[in-house]
Amino acid sequence: MDNKETEAKKEAAKAPETEKKPDGPAPATPPQADQPARKSLEQLVSESNNEEIKALKKEIDEIKKGRMAIIIKLKELRHRLGYKEAELVAIEKLLTIEKQNDDPNARSKRIGYLKHLKNRLEFKISTEVSSQASERDLVRKINEVSLELNEALKLVRLQRKVEYIKGDITKYEGELGGLNKQIDEVDVKLDDKYRSLRKMLGIGHEKHLQKKRPIQPPSMPEINLEDIAVIKKKGAK
Repeated sequence: MDNKETEAKKEAAKAPETEKKPDGPAPATPPQADQPARKSLEQLVSESNNEEIKALKKEIDEIKKGRMAIIIKLKELRHRLGYKEAELVAIEKLLTIEKQNDDPNARSKRIGYLKHLKNRLEFKISTEVSSQASERDLVRKINEVSLELNEALKLVRLQRKVEYIKGDITKYEGELGGLNKQIDEVDVKLDDKYRSLRKMLGIGHEKHLQKKRPIQPPSMPEINLEDIAVIKKKGAK
């Protein structure tokens, strides 16, 4: 091999290789940047130098703060109402059980007799006791009669408690109606204020009204058998 051929091969080895094109389609052209986001109402008010606009926005914020306070009261009241409704269900079940073996006439006579006996023993302990032993004996008898009387009055007290709870439920429902009415009135006022604000800012007529989100009542609390036992114990007092 002569020197010329050897030099030619060396030069060929030094030459850069031709860049290979990757297989497949050419990469897509990068997408153009998105259009700038539209400014919010808060941004427009913040950038405005109009004091009347800022004053109106401040008034709107105060109204919204008052609306939130009403919503908090509404949720608390709904929670109390839910508990009362659950309590009513539990006590009515207990009342049904108590009524199964109840004889109203016999119970009424028993209550009358026990009340008369208790009064007579209390009068006797305050006027006729001659010794500590006799006093202790009378106190023991009074306690026994009191226990019997509480048992006899249990159904009556449960019935009375049912009426009290129903009264509370009616009261809460009335208060809830009043609060819901306040919310509706505030929403109307807010809508009017927002219309005025948009007009002052020169915004179009797209809706920016106060969004009403229904306030879901809390789920009814569960009252188990232990709770019913506590209610039953309270009813005996």
